Amino acid sequence: MAQEQQQAQPTEDWSQPPIEYFSDVFWTAINPWSAAVTFGLRMVRPGELDTPKIRVRMPLQQAKALAVILLRAIRRYEAEANLTIELPRQLLDSLNIPPEDWERFTRT
Repeated sequence: MAQEQQQAQPTEDWSQPPIEYFSDVFWTAINPWSAAVTFGLRMVRPGELDTPKIRVRMPLQQAKALAVILLRAIRRYEAEANLTIELPRQLLDSLNIPPEDWERFTRT
């Protein structure tokens, strides 16, 4: 775990904190060379469109490593807080995640 955190530290100057964004919606795009995740804000009034705010692009290898590291971090948090983060069925449906995929993901 310490090695993951150490590798995740950037080598740039940290005299200025990074810009932080809040996102409650995201889109993904994958091609043979890279992955892109666009983060945005969910609409608040009927007829409004979700608003993209920032896009992060990375090689597929980095995206896959990020997915594993995020999963580990979330599982560690759940264990330390003694809770399970659940997703409502409606949200899973809207993300096109079938029940069997979610079950497999939460068990591994």
